[in-house]
Amino acid sequence: MPLILPKAGYFEYEEKRSKFLGFCTAISTEQEARSLISEIRNTHTRANHNVFAYATLKDNITRFSDDGEPSGTAGMPILNVFQKSGVINYVCVVTRYFGGTLLGAGGLVRAYTKAAKGAMDEASPTELIIATLYQVICVYSHFDKLKYNFDKWGIEILEIIYTDICTLMVRVTETQEMVFRSGDFYSFQEL
Repeated sequence: MPLILPKAGYFEYEEKRSKFLGFCTAISTEQEARSLISEIRNTHTRANHNVFAYATLKDNITRFSDDGEPSGTAGMPILNVFQKSGVINYVCVVTRYFGGTLLGAGGLVRAYTKAAKGAMDEASPTELIIATLYQVICVYSHFDKLKYNFDKWGIEILEIIYTDICTLMVRVTETQEMVFRSGDFYSFQEL
């Protein structure tokens, strides 16, 4: 199952007087990623580097930039952190304020990896759960049985409307779909 970022993540640390600020968040489009990268660059105009990586399924795009660091030492390590974790639809920017001491290629890879991983962990990646919304209709005499079964199956009831019949709006995950469709005392339609 792919993972998503339910909130933004921020991580800051220092390595040989260089300051690394990692930031990541969920995105839907490449334009959102580019806007955030631009915003961070405008915020950190005195930084030596604003390295980034992003991927979006909607646009089917994966991009990264070393932003002046030696090739392969910054953007690719950030990208690797997210690809290995299974996170989708994200942008991560690591801002570096140079502290005067060269870190070498290996040191840069470790530093950018640590900043990206710290930001990603702070964003608390969670499993993407795909669900379908349904309208369910049942008669009053079956309502208690319906509610009992939905509770037992873990089906989330979003709304109940009482008229001459009971109408429910429910969210059904892929794993609940088969048991939900097996119910014979209610009717349903996808919303």
